[in-house]
Amino acid sequence: MDTINFPIEFNNELDDVKKSENESYTLAVDRLSKLAEGHNDISGGVVNFKQPSQGRQTSHIYEVTIVVYMGSEHIAATEKGEQFQATLDGALDAIEHQVREFRKQQQNY
Repeated sequence: MDTINFPIEFNNELDDVKKSENESYTLAVDRLSKLAEGHNDISGGVVNFKQPSQGRQTSHIYEVTIVVYMGSEHIAATEKGEQFQATLDGALDAIEHQVREFRKQQQNY
C-alpha cells in the first residue's frame, strides 16, 4: 500500500468487526488510495461502520457509509446488507463508480 496524501477518518460501531477492524480499514484505505492514484482531487474521506438495527426485532443489518471529499464536493455512498464484507465491498464499489462519474463530468465542462 502506498502512502495516501489525504486523511481518512474511520468510525467503527460494530463490536463483531472490531476483531478484524485493521483488515477492514486496510481494505478501505487501499481501495481509496487506488482511486486517488494519478489524481490530486481527493482531499479526505470518512469510512463509517454501524449496525442500525442492533437491539431491534429485525435481522442485524450492517451499514457502511463512505464519504470522499473532492474540493467543495462531497461524494457519499451508503450500503446496507446482512453480511459485513459484502456490504463494505458494495459501498466501496459505489463510491468508486461515483468518483469516476464525477471526474468524467468534470472533464466534459
